[in-house]
Amino acid sequence: MWHRKLILSFIFSFFIIACVFATTNNNLDLTQKKQPDKIYHPSSSHHRSWYVSWGYNKDYWSDSNIHISQPSLGNDFTVHNVSASDCPGWNTGIFNTDLMTPQYNIRIGHFLNRTHTWAIELNFDHTKYNTDLYQIARVEGVINGQPVNQNQTLTPSYFYYALHNGANELMLNLVRRKMMEDFPRTRLQLVAIGKFGAGVMLPHPENTILGNTNDVGPKAWGNYLGWRNGWWQMGGWTAGLEAGFQLVFYHRVYLELTNKEAYTYLSDIQIYQGRANQTVWLNETICSVGAMF
Repeated sequence: MWHRKLILSFIFSFFIIACVFATTNNNLDLTQKKQPDKIYHPSSSHHRSWYVSWGYNKDYWSDSNIHISQPSLGNDFTVHNVSASDCPGWNTGIFNTDLMTPQYNIRIGHFLNRTHTWAIELNFDHTKYNTDLYQIARVEGVINGQPVNQNQTLTPSYFYYALHNGANELMLNLVRRKMMEDFPRTRLQLVAIGKFGAGVMLPHPENTILGNTNDVGPKAWGNYLGWRNGWWQMGGWTAGLEAGFQLVFYHRVYLELTNKEAYTYLSDIQIYQGRANQTVWLNETICSVGAMF
């Protein structure tokens, strides 16, 4: 199922980005002047060069192999083709809980030109990754010093692996915007948008491996962020494409709907007396509201 979603979303993202980055006036007569790509056109005294947005997301994770290394326990094995799910949170209400409990997104960007066709953007995506319990997966490697190669039911005590309080992505994006339709009477604009970027992963590991539960310590000053330990950890890198549309009101506020494909390498994730590694694809649908200033 996830294969189809990833392929379709990748095709959609590639198509939108290709359209956004394409040159629309390649065949202009040399005697004609090329018109600028107009998106933003209030007076110069009201030029807005920054924007910020807040939104929520729905995620789909590809199946992946999770490698477990616990040298002191004699464990070095891989759990193959593990399926996982997200936990949106916003589907049970966003006004009856903390704003940062659901899967949320923050974007802060700076326009590189006055027409608002190019921008650079810092984004933080709070996504959640939870392996599906009671699935059957092949376990291959060494456990307690003994070779294993067998199918195993992933119970909560045998193998529970989650980045529930964040498989967080901190990325820097190059953004391209292109006017699709302008409605001057209603002061509405439909804008296609494409993004490409890369960044670091800041996961919060929660796991129980072979009956041993990991403890990352309290969410307290001095333990918020660490290189390989802490509440949030520097745990890998990610790169991805994002594409979609903006509906801009009065050149000031906008509603944005995008689809994102990201390749993620999670490395040295803390587990009990050891580390976990995996690579996984993320498909993320994002809806957000933003303002330009």
